[in-house]
Amino acid sequence: MESWTLSFLKESARRMSLASAVRLRNYYVRETAGQLRADGILSLRLKRPFQASISLRERGSDLATFHQIAVEEIYGPVLRAVGNFQTAIDLGANIGLASLYLAYNSPTCRVLCVEPNCETYELLVRNVRKLNRSGRCQTLKAAVWGTHQWLTPNQKAPADRYSMFAVRVASANEPSAVEGYTMTEILDYSGFDRVDLLKVDIEGAECELFSTQDLSWLARVGAIAIEFHEDSRSASGFDDKMTRNGFEICSEHYHTVLARKPHWDWHVSARVT
Repeated sequence: MESWTLSFLKESARRMSLASAVRLRNYYVRETAGQLRADGILSLRLKRPFQASISLRERGSDLATFHQIAVEEIYGPVLRAVGNFQTAIDLGANIGLASLYLAYNSPTCRVLCVEPNCETYELLVRNVRKLNRSGRCQTLKAAVWGTHQWLTPNQKAPADRYSMFAVRVASANEPSAVEGYTMTEILDYSGFDRVDLLKVDIEGAECELFSTQDLSWLARVGAIAIEFHEDSRSASGFDDKMTRNGFEICSEHYHTVLARKPHWDWHVSARVT
């Protein structure tokens, strides 16, 4: 019978270099033994589903994020639903793996990555550096919000659950740490006249984003891939607002994917409410 190590290396070597597969195997061995380093970084060179050298924090949620995006390929249905796209904005970019996946599978697109967590943002910049040098990627350390204001981290999630980082409005006696941008400001920052794909994974702030009175920015968006949290979908009246603004659901897997209805010319549409 084939050993676990050999089976693991064979499977992992399909998507990364053999040296990376060995490092990943050693990581899981150390995790089982309770020997992960508090400040440890795991470096992997991927071959598929995208080619990149990536860095993951040993402790916390980065490995789970890696498994979702690089192994389970949870953004595969998004690509199949949206097709080719030339511009993308990644709201809640985390450490950049979703942006890398989308950019690699749409090789002429340009991406803006938006991430509010300072520590995670540093790793994001590291992971997308090659894409950035090619002129295809920008990064912005910020949160998306209904109005432009300073925000503070929401302490509901454990500190090492980086993928669950959320923000809220700071009270008068709290320090503010994260700058909140409106969606219009983010679109203007991107330099895109329009964005073909808006990916939204913002840990509950989707309620803030879509509850605002001004949704005129939707006229500049072609498709949305969104992950909802708690009751944000119903609380924001999301489905009704999307229908009234010319979107329809074209896929519901891990993400809900909406695109403009075929009879709409979204590039010039003014029917946004």
